[in-house]
Amino acid sequence: MKNIINRLTIFILCLLFTTACEDDFLKEVPLDRFSPENLLTNEAGFDAAVVALYEGARKEHIIASNNFEYMTLGTDQTQWGRNDSRGNKDYSLLNSNLSAAIIYWDWAYKQMIVRSNLILENIDNPDLVISDEARENIKGQALFFRAYTYNFLANIYGGVPIVEDRITEPKFDFVRNSRAEVLSFSAKDLEAATLLLPMEVNDGRIPQAAAFHLLSEVYISLGMETNDATMYDKSISAASKVISKEAGDYEIMTNRFGAAATRPGDVFSDIFADGQINRSSGNKEVLWAWQFEPTTLGGGFSASTANNSIRYWSPEYGRIQTPNDILNIDVDSLGRGIGVNSPTNYAKYEVWALDPEDMRNSHFNIRRTFYYNNPADTEYYGKPVLTKVGADGNLFVTKNDGTLTTITLDTLRQYYPYFRKIEGPSMNGDILSGNTSKDFSRMRVAETYLLRGEAYFRKGDLANAAKDINVVRARAEASQISSSDVTEDFILDERTRELIVEEPRLRTLIRMGRLVDRVRKYNSAPSVPNGPSSGETIQDFNRFWPIPQKVIDANTGAALEQNPGY
Repeated sequence: MKNIINRLTIFILCLLFTTACEDDFLKEVPLDRFSPENLLTNEAGFDAAVVALYEGARKEHIIASNNFEYMTLGTDQTQWGRNDSRGNKDYSLLNSNLSAAIIYWDWAYKQMIVRSNLILENIDNPDLVISDEARENIKGQALFFRAYTYNFLANIYGGVPIVEDRITEPKFDFVRNSRAEVLSFSAKDLEAATLLLPMEVNDGRIPQAAAFHLLSEVYISLGMETNDATMYDKSISAASKVISKEAGDYEIMTNRFGAAATRPGDVFSDIFADGQINRSSGNKEVLWAWQFEPTTLGGGFSASTANNSIRYWSPEYGRIQTPNDILNIDVDSLGRGIGVNSPTNYAKYEVWALDPEDMRNSHFNIRRTFYYNNPADTEYYGKPVLTKVGADGNLFVTKNDGTLTTITLDTLRQYYPYFRKIEGPSMNGDILSGNTSKDFSRMRVAETYLLRGEAYFRKGDLANAAKDINVVRARAEASQISSSDVTEDFILDERTRELIVEEPRLRTLIRMGRLVDRVRKYNSAPSVPNGPSSGETIQDFNRFWPIPQKVIDANTGAALEQNPGY
């Protein structure tokens, strides 16, 4: 018996020894939760990781909180619609401990770059059973979003650390790459993505044309940052891939289309009509749109994942009173705005002075007339809100006969023209949430023309710059310009007319080096009647945002330099 036990013990030890030498026995694979080891094993798993990238990208518009959209606030276009100092209304509050400066940094590094690098680290595994077409598409999307994120960082903070690989252990010695290096890294990713992404994609996914579009912008930034004029030729070439349809069947829409064409409107309003943002609806102009439908894979389903453009951009319509002191009510067609992205006079009036008949200034695209909508006031229900400036300079509600009432209108928060791109059906029917399920146009061919026009301008070819700008203006039935009209300011004005609400204006102004002077010119009194103004508080060093102090403090192994002035 003893010999049998001894032989059995030796056999078990040998078995354990030989088994312990097998790598699979040592691998710790968590089977009770998602991890790279059990998720990134097939095409479906990788696609789930890609959907997480889209979800992260869509969060960009809301991560600073339900009340802030810092990518437009405190610019030449909009001001914080409150009588206090938030929302970069007082730029002295923009410091390294501001929550927004921290939130955007964390969004980029903890969500977008981490998720992109995770995919890129695993997608080239030769043991992965996946078609070449699917592998290339997944890799192209991950490269696009990593490039998108680094371009975002370069146009907010300037130079930042480049993290090319997934970090699996604590690291405390990050150093800042130069802004030129960050932009070059972004361009390299986009160049690779253009070779991998397909031309035809499902709604909301990134097509090859979107990568060329973004690459055109990045090349312009590189040309300006490095004084390398050849970058402008590269920008022109990239944009031309989209415009010539070499990268897919996309074009600027010039005729009315879709169900919206049966209703009063114009082709510009059709582009933003609910249900017509995506390619499947016949819209060939939108290259990429954030998806917000609750029934779409990866779409929004709650206030934290919905399109909150109405909440930001729309005035507090429900605070308007009739001459009989009856408040308006929030309705589905307007939603519930809180008036925090209050347009400056530049965006409301001045930019349209060049051509008041510009289609983009029509009542189908900018709501300038409001109506009393509470049936409790039978005298004024359904009638337009009439106003008059009083002796004290305030705007007052008037009676139907023009008599002044004592009801003042807050033109900063409560009563101002707004851009109807934001209108859409309320998320889950909740009118008071200020959220909609309408998709959001993120990149359009019209902007591709404006980017190519800008590249022509920067290389000194004003004739071709004017031609590209005129394509956009012709669709809007606006007057044509000549080459002598093309300036950097004109390009910025045209971007406002075409892209306001869609454009992250802060990043555009930073990438052009125009944030400070444009804010001083257009976001100061008398355009800002109450409280502090961005234009009066912005300093030259605010050309970039500060690096978050918590990041600098945690980086104990190397000096992570702060931007000058902070």
